[in-house]
Amino acid sequence: MEARGRTLIRRLMPLLLAVGLMAVAFGALAFLEAQPAGGAKSLEELQRLIEQAEQKKSGLSKKIADLDQRLSAIESKLATLGEKIEVVSARLEKQQAKYEQLHAELQEKQRELKRAEIELAWQQKVFDARVVEAYKMGELDYLDVLVDANGFDDLVTRLEFLRRLVESDDDLVGDLTAARNTVKTQKHEVLVDTREARAIRDELKDRTDELQTLEAEQLAAESAVKADRRAKNEALGDVESDIRAWEAQEAQLASESQGLAGVIVGMQGDGDGRATGSMTWPCSGTLSSPFGWRIHPIFGVRKMHMGIDIGAGYGTPIKAADGGRVIYASWMSGYGNTSIVDHGGGISTLYAHQSQIAISGGPVSRGQVIGYVGSTGYSTGPHLHFEVRVNGNPVDPMGYLN
Repeated sequence: MEARGRTLIRRLMPLLLAVGLMAVAFGALAFLEAQPAGGAKSLEELQRLIEQAEQKKSGLSKKIADLDQRLSAIESKLATLGEKIEVVSARLEKQQAKYEQLHAELQEKQRELKRAEIELAWQQKVFDARVVEAYKMGELDYLDVLVDANGFDDLVTRLEFLRRLVESDDDLVGDLTAARNTVKTQKHEVLVDTREARAIRDELKDRTDELQTLEAEQLAAESAVKADRRAKNEALGDVESDIRAWEAQEAQLASESQGLAGVIVGMQGDGDGRATGSMTWPCSGTLSSPFGWRIHPIFGVRKMHMGIDIGAGYGTPIKAADGGRVIYASWMSGYGNTSIVDHGGGISTLYAHQSQIAISGGPVSRGQVIGYVGSTGYSTGPHLHFEVRVNGNPVDPMGYLN
């Protein structure tokens, strides 16, 4: 009885495996296929966000470049203004000290001039009195004074008187002349110092005005720097927000790619035996984006590209890169209309963003048309996204294409 049970299990095993594989396949299709309406709505929103990011690309890049240039120019101007302000401030301080010293000296000279003028007035008064006295006495005849002397002693006395009188008059005239010269000299010095003080005062005013102008320019430049920096930070904030959204979308695609790897492995078979081992270019066009890590063209961040992009016009035929079996031909989130061909040996190829799928399933030969180039799914223009996967994992297609 036990032997008959084991025999029955051996006979049923192929059937059980077939049922299991069918369950995996139907589960994979449920994972990959999205409802057309719901999927289209989600993808349209995603495309709208991407298009907005693309539109911001040139504007933000130019804006940031312009801001950098303006910041550089303003900071250079600030440095120059700072140097000018230091020079003007130093000159202003020096001239202010010179003006204060000259002003103090001028005040002292004005006091000295006042004293000299008082002395001159006194000497003039004494001189005038002497002139009046001489006028009242009449013209003095020195010879008569000597002839009228009463003896030798009186003569000596008269001679001494005359000598002192002449000396007194000479001293009086000398003092008056000296006082006049002093007043004249001090008036000249006061005039010179006054002119110099006025010149320094005018220069101080000019330097003060210049300093105020420079400080106003500096304040305006600093305000401009702050405003530009705020604008730049806002622009960078917008870019960073776009980057975060982009990274979230990329993470979603990466997650879907990992899920796709498991699905492909579950659906793969022997490829129907049509694989030649050599792949042909899947459509006519130019390579627009290679496989692998790349610097994102908008934000400058590194992203993984899991296939190659071939730029081509709408409706360009897409051909199977090698013989095999079409194991998937339907809508796939992110990829749009997509075909997957199993070539056996764990190797499969993926053809995304098709405008129309030509082969829905079954065996295909190398070079057979399986669809047409479009821009469905996560795409901003017509092209073919082509992947080669080994055991479900993406590899560089260029290593397989002739």
